[in-house]
Amino acid sequence: MIHGITLGAEEELQIVDQHSLELVPHDFERGQAEFPDQNGSSSCELHKAVVELQTPICTTPDQIVASVASMREIIRLRAQSQGQRILSAGVHPFSNWKEQEINKDHLKHQHYIRLVDEYADIMRSLVSYGFHVHLGLPSGIPPMPIFNSLRNSLAAVLAISLSSPFYEGRDTGMQSWRHSMLDRLPRMGTPDIWQSEEEYFGHIQLLRKVGTLEAQHGMWEDLRLHHRYHTLEVRICDATPSLDHIWLITALLQCEVACLVQDYQNGSLPKPLSRACLEENKWRVRRRGLAACLIDWGSEESVSLVDYFTHWLARIEKVARQLQLFESIQEKVQALFLQGASADIQRGIFQRSENYQTLVKHLIHATEEAQFAPTSYLQ
Repeated sequence: MIHGITLGAEEELQIVDQHSLELVPHDFERGQAEFPDQNGSSSCELHKAVVELQTPICTTPDQIVASVASMREIIRLRAQSQGQRILSAGVHPFSNWKEQEINKDHLKHQHYIRLVDEYADIMRSLVSYGFHVHLGLPSGIPPMPIFNSLRNSLAAVLAISLSSPFYEGRDTGMQSWRHSMLDRLPRMGTPDIWQSEEEYFGHIQLLRKVGTLEAQHGMWEDLRLHHRYHTLEVRICDATPSLDHIWLITALLQCEVACLVQDYQNGSLPKPLSRACLEENKWRVRRRGLAACLIDWGSEESVSLVDYFTHWLARIEKVARQLQLFESIQEKVQALFLQGASADIQRGIFQRSENYQTLVKHLIHATEEAQFAPTSYLQ
């Protein structure tokens, strides 16, 4: 029987004016005082048009989605009281980054002030929104072997979340423009293969020693071993309005990590692919989305993303059935390829309307009115 892989998630939400639908500054402290956190927590970020929600530690994807939905409603009420709305997507389709206010109170936001001082306009322009999943391992399982092999699944997980095709009033031609923004920063993208937890954190300590990283902060890559929680934190995903997609991302990651733990115990972990190989597949997903063909580096052939998911589900089926997740995963993967990721849906709406206001109204509705039927008993 599988012993639990614990879960946690973070989602960065956009705050927009209810009339102009532009990104606008949100008074976070006022909002939190008027509508306290429930079934989760929240925090401000560098830009005032961002509110991040955090779930508690969970054991099932249903619990993750319940917390996200609950906290979205709290933040919606806060925004409403300030003449604002919320939406979830990797970037805003037409707002200009140069007009966005940042948090720069010297008493409260020293970290953000230092980031802007170090990264200048790269950081000021990084008005982007992600969805992160934390995975806690069973006691006694060393994290780095699991970390190294989990890297192989990152591109496919990104494909589910794609939601940033438009930026500053243009169709970028990408499915995730957010990653084109993130890649301008150091310590981003696909992580290297690390031999041990000690080596990984030794490198972080060195970066702190030489002044590159602040104390108590870590690297920002698509997957990291968290410097405080010691969870595997998957950071590659765009923020996405669909609760079904959030559930699917979380469920697939929980099942994959459970499989990797079993593989480690059996001495049969999949060989971790090089950063160069993984970046090739990530690029294909960023550019083509669900229509991408990934490179199977073993056979040196291209594989459609549909076939990739078919093989992935076959790999995790036994574990997913033990967790009572398999049928729902299968159903939501089928729906994903029929309906598209958010980026596909956004392009369809814009092609019909040729209106960015209509597109943002869709994202607001998809976020604020998102529905989800629980697929397993909450534990």
